[in-house]
Amino acid sequence: MANETAVPGRLSRTTRVVVTLTLLLGLMLGALPAFGATPPEPTYGVATVDGDYSEWDLTNDHFAHMYRAGNPLKPIESHLYLRYDCANNTLYALVLAEEGVTVLEQPDDAFVKLGDVTKLVDGNSGDNGTPPDFQWIFETPSTVGFEASATLAPGSYANLNVHVQVFDDGEAQTSAVDGRAIQLDILCTTGGIPDIRVEKTPLDDNITPPATIDYSYQVCNCGDVPLSDVTVTDDTCSPVTYVSGDDSPNNGKLEPGEVWLYTCSYSFAGPSRPGKCIENKVTAKGSYGREVVDDDHPGVVHCAAPPVEGIQILKTVDREHVCPGQTLLYRYEVTNLGASPLSNVAVQDDTCGPMSGPLSGPDFGDINRDGKLGPTETWVYTCRYRVGGRESNPLENRVIARGDVLENGDVVASFTDRHPAIVQIVPCRAVEFVPEPGTLLLTATGLAGLGAYARLRIRRRRHH
Repeated sequence: MANETAVPGRLSRTTRVVVTLTLLLGLMLGALPAFGATPPEPTYGVATVDGDYSEWDLTNDHFAHMYRAGNPLKPIESHLYLRYDCANNTLYALVLAEEGVTVLEQPDDAFVKLGDVTKLVDGNSGDNGTPPDFQWIFETPSTVGFEASATLAPGSYANLNVHVQVFDDGEAQTSAVDGRAIQLDILCTTGGIPDIRVEKTPLDDNITPPATIDYSYQVCNCGDVPLSDVTVTDDTCSPVTYVSGDDSPNNGKLEPGEVWLYTCSYSFAGPSRPGKCIENKVTAKGSYGREVVDDDHPGVVHCAAPPVEGIQILKTVDREHVCPGQTLLYRYEVTNLGASPLSNVAVQDDTCGPMSGPLSGPDFGDINRDGKLGPTETWVYTCRYRVGGRESNPLENRVIARGDVLENGDVVASFTDRHPAIVQIVPCRAVEFVPEPGTLLLTATGLAGLGAYARLRIRRRRHH
């Protein structure tokens, strides 16, 4: 074989044959060769579209091989090098032919596209210093490639299509990236803040074991860049199952402002201890380029054996997520489970007051108007509480109900019962999210609050 002089940074024809054979062997063995770099992320920097590629680093800027007919089983005809300028949202491309291969100056066939339709730049774009720009590269005695620039927003693109016509093996050939569609991830961290927020809510926070606890998880991207590789894990419950939310667009990435919903069921056999009998934690993680962000949130479930006689109180609240300045409406249902009427009935909330009640309704209240909570009677009370924003978060409070059994005016038996309520406090913003159809757990206000709470969160953990 004749002696060859290699151009620095470009492969000689002899090397190209070896590389092509290595590629074929690697494909047959199911392994990729260790030659070159095919990152989904470009080098970050600028270039000058002037037909002189001396400022390019042909090792670090190398992005992809370009094969004959875009087929990786065929010879490599040229190479693609990429840079990206985050400050101006500009993509720079350099295409250089293999040593001994000539680039044909066919403007329509020298291009950078997304897919087959969206043209970013081609040989007709001209070169006036403003993207899109294009310039052929000439090395005596022939054209060997082109430089180009185009405006492109940061993001992930699965269909980068770079193409040029070349002359090789005695005829015109097409040189294109693998399958004419390769992955490009432009991840500009300048001005972009990756962040994630997770909230965990047990659908029933007061149980009597054995019981199955259904958890709902809301994961929000509270930053301003998309997150990949999102995972949600619970230290007690598994599997945590994705339900919905990836819809703007449906691309497998947690977009800014997007909320994904997950669920998990946990069978709890006991033992039942008064107070917090189950307290576990969920962790959500996501990545933006090489940066990983995470957040965790506890879930608390109380265990309480319901009374079999005497008095029982159930406390509910009209919101699971509340913003400072909003008002919560608590409702209390007090029922006599025994056979004797109860006197001196008192209901006290450790946070909210004064209470209204007992109220009257068709199926609740002091039905016989004797001032006593009769057997099977249910009295209803309400209380309104305005959230100031300085409360402990989550806002957890309890109510206690008391009643006495009297004989001849003397107290012969007293009964009490307690019940908690838990509400998440979240700063609100004007944007509202519409919950998934059939999702009863979260209201639109709750989702809006969740997104805003995450965006305004001060604590942020990053890992490099």
